[in-house]
Amino acid sequence: MSRIGRLLCRRLAARIGLVVGIFFGIILLVEFLDTGRFNQTASLAGPWTATGLAFLSALRWSLLGLPVTVLIGSIVALIDLQTHREMVIINAAGHSIWAALRWPILMTLVFGTLVTTVVDAYAIRIYQQLDAAQIGWGRAYGVQNRATWFNQAGEDGNYMLFARNVLQGGEELRNISVFRLLDDGETGSRIHAERAILEPGRWVLHTGTVLDVDRAPEPFDILALSTTATPSELSLKLGTAEDLSWFGLRSALRTGIADPFARAAAETRFQKLNAIPFVLVGSLLIAFAFTAGYRRAGHYGWTILYGIALGLIVFLVMEMADRAGSAGVLDPIAAAWGPAVGAIGIGLTIILRREDGTV
Repeated sequence: MSRIGRLLCRRLAARIGLVVGIFFGIILLVEFLDTGRFNQTASLAGPWTATGLAFLSALRWSLLGLPVTVLIGSIVALIDLQTHREMVIINAAGHSIWAALRWPILMTLVFGTLVTTVVDAYAIRIYQQLDAAQIGWGRAYGVQNRATWFNQAGEDGNYMLFARNVLQGGEELRNISVFRLLDDGETGSRIHAERAILEPGRWVLHTGTVLDVDRAPEPFDILALSTTATPSELSLKLGTAEDLSWFGLRSALRTGIADPFARAAAETRFQKLNAIPFVLVGSLLIAFAFTAGYRRAGHYGWTILYGIALGLIVFLVMEMADRAGSAGVLDPIAAAWGPAVGAIGIGLTIILRREDGTV
């Protein structure tokens, strides 16, 4: 890496880190100001757990807003470089903006990849290990210990499974009832059991009774019902794809998800995580497009506002596309990669127009 590359990467990393830290601090302050939930969590799980959950919640919101914070941090760094005329010196030394962009783009790609595969995965894992759902913090697994319906299918046919208590992310159900789905005019059985455990390819029901209109009730100790459901699919049905890491989503998509809505949500979330490094590159390019040019008067007010507004538009489009893809309205690949391609295209177009004339 050249000295110019080190200078740009250091300055960008410092300013982006500062903006992300400020954004994180604001969200953390909001979490602590919600004294009702914090005190309730502290009474149920202790003050340390409540504090940890507040930090994790602020971290996850900060990761969600990375496209905007990276854009703002990059603008601040570039204005600092312009103020000290360092960008002027770089240009005077014969280095084009494309040469200056090379190492910052690589740094942004590496940073985005680490965030999506490591930081987000560890945050989700700790969030779940703290049993956040049991004390009102979890978004996924949010229906634990609540009555829930599951539409199931397997070699034994289609059936509805009703559980009054959901544990272990859906892998253990308590106080359950099974209702078979039959054609009109057919008679079938209904099953009640104390609990059901999900094993590969089947539900294992413990201590229950089979009720049939044609014969007397039949008690049982253990009864198996085939199913195509997987733990990852149940997790998606119980909560949201936002609470599965990149590795969990990849595993779930490889094993297959029968439910079309759960599959659409998982594919959109997975592709969105893959596209985030390129969305951050798009934010970086937009920052360079609006602030890397020389200003004799040194006024960047309107330029900064235009850049931030464009970054917010990209973020909003990304979130709306994510909702559409998760609902199955838009193809997951288009929903996830469209904003990334759009942000990069906008940044490159403006840079080309400013540097090389009409595009």
